[in-house]
Amino acid sequence: MSKKFKEMMPSLIAVLIALIIGGIIMISKGVNPIFAYADMAKSAFYQTSPRSPFMSGLARTLLTATPLIFSALAAMVAFKAGLFNIGAQGQMIAGGLAATFWAVTFRNYVIGNLLIVLIVAMVAGFLWAGLAGYLKSKFGVNEVISTIMLNYIIIEFQNFVLNGPLKDAKAGNTQSEKIFDGAKLPTLFFKVTKQRLNLGFIIVVILVIAIYLFFKYFRTGYDIKAVGNSETVAENAGISPKKMMFLAMGMAGICAGLGGAERVLGGSAQYVYTESIMGDAGFTGLAVALLGKNNPFGILIAGIFYAALDVGGSTLQLRYQVDKEIVSIIQALIIIFVASENLFKFFVSKRKGK
Repeated sequence: MSKKFKEMMPSLIAVLIALIIGGIIMISKGVNPIFAYADMAKSAFYQTSPRSPFMSGLARTLLTATPLIFSALAAMVAFKAGLFNIGAQGQMIAGGLAATFWAVTFRNYVIGNLLIVLIVAMVAGFLWAGLAGYLKSKFGVNEVISTIMLNYIIIEFQNFVLNGPLKDAKAGNTQSEKIFDGAKLPTLFFKVTKQRLNLGFIIVVILVIAIYLFFKYFRTGYDIKAVGNSETVAENAGISPKKMMFLAMGMAGICAGLGGAERVLGGSAQYVYTESIMGDAGFTGLAVALLGKNNPFGILIAGIFYAALDVGGSTLQLRYQVDKEIVSIIQALIIIFVASENLFKFFVSKRKGK
């Protein structure tokens, strides 16, 4: 059995146990769990309903998974440096707001094109997350506290600009103006699926590969992991823990900033920024990173799985009259079981020590 497979075993077992418990709940409601899970899978990976367009379910699942994967990568990169990044939600908002401001202000293809807007979002995410990294490396401020506080600050700033500088005066709702057409992410197979799956998914897949290669083959990636394993040992080896912590948080912000930009430039059918556009993707990304064992490819799979549960969960309500909340129960159980891995290891080690 390969080492990678062994590392993923706790996650796989957690998923299996959670699905079994979910199945027991379905049985108590008079629903056959085998048929229900089969219909959920069909909705998530084929068609959302029998009359839906071809492959609409898969497109919707990948669209839902995209921001989760971005935010999970933001959590993962920070984890590699031994940092717990709770601020992905705020970093996504920073990237989304920056992208929106640029795309509604500069309506031309010279400085308002898609590439420039994405770079602006990356810079915004880097700076916002980098602030927490700076506070950690310079003053020793706990990153959990600083990222939570920064979340509150950026949310209040979001509310301010949406009711002020960015507000669309012609709209009845609290929202920005529509972004420039040249800044929109191209859709993928929209004519076939009728879903808003866009280039953002391709970007996040490329980012997954890039992060994997960065930590596997590049010296800086190795240095970040060394700091995460032991600051003292890393410093004795000539590595600057403070520099690596700041860099890791900045890179995390880039991932989250891109995720926020995707929501505005393609994930929203209206191409406007609203108060609820980010949902809770930044927080859910923590769960996805945990389920994916902080491995880029594991996160890609975990993000798609999490999204599939959400998309497929609608089938439970429509076809079986079962509350969709059962999906939330399954997701919560998965995280509880995965988080309990260290506890299981503790008991095993104690037993071996007897």
